[in-house]
Amino acid sequence: MYLINGTEVSKNNFNSPIENLSFWRGDGIFEAIRIHEGFLFALDRHLKRLERSAHKMLFNDIDFYSIKKDLQKVASNFTQGYVRVIISRSETFENYDVFIFHQKPVEIPDYYSLETQLSPWHPGGDFSLEDNQIIGTKSTSYALNVTQTRLAEQNGFTDALLLNRNNIILEGPTFSVGWIKGDKVFIPDLNLGILDSITRQYINLFGTNNLLKVQESRVTVDEIYEMDTVFVISTAKHGKFVNKINEKTYEPSPLLEVIQECFKNEIKAEKLSNS
Repeated sequence: MYLINGTEVSKNNFNSPIENLSFWRGDGIFEAIRIHEGFLFALDRHLKRLERSAHKMLFNDIDFYSIKKDLQKVASNFTQGYVRVIISRSETFENYDVFIFHQKPVEIPDYYSLETQLSPWHPGGDFSLEDNQIIGTKSTSYALNVTQTRLAEQNGFTDALLLNRNNIILEGPTFSVGWIKGDKVFIPDLNLGILDSITRQYINLFGTNNLLKVQESRVTVDEIYEMDTVFVISTAKHGKFVNKINEKTYEPSPLLEVIQECFKNEIKAEKLSNS
């Protein structure tokens, strides 16, 4: 199912002119939301982040209420997968189009390995959230992210793990990261310039609700080698165990199952409250 500005179109007509700024400048924002039997998990959180991205990228007069209804309309036709929304700048700064479509489930390999890579394009903690207007924007300019994934794949890894200039762990190209030591769960802080991941928000929520002991932290590559377990979180991955970082292998902590169960229970609770 494909919608452009709320109007359903065929797949052949679901396209954007090459002159659009989103195409040749990457001038757009987006969200991807997971479907659970027609229900969109964390929809309001995703829309709130989309609104923040729109503000940061100077998109004005966007009808988020209509976008929400269109997202729900598309999701209602599917039991699984994702609904993506892209707000795409047109040929002029003042105009934009809203593209919404269904994406099939992403296949996640059982064995998950990460290669650490320096990411000179990333804010990496050089600026605080208060200092910089655009930090944390979920923009469509993902070329550098995807390139780092491809570099890792060429070296035999599943994906990349991004570092700042001081070798501090940031995030993955398309996911957030966390680690476990003893009975505590750790996640990087947002002032590192990482995306305000929705699943990262839930890790903090589980901590607030005393389901987990959660702490924001900064660690280097050498320090993460000393952790019990490392995991990734994203729309597609609700606590995916990382088998290996570079040449360091890990074992899954029992806490990881608790994290995964927390997500399952949260999805059930939100679905029930919205029924």
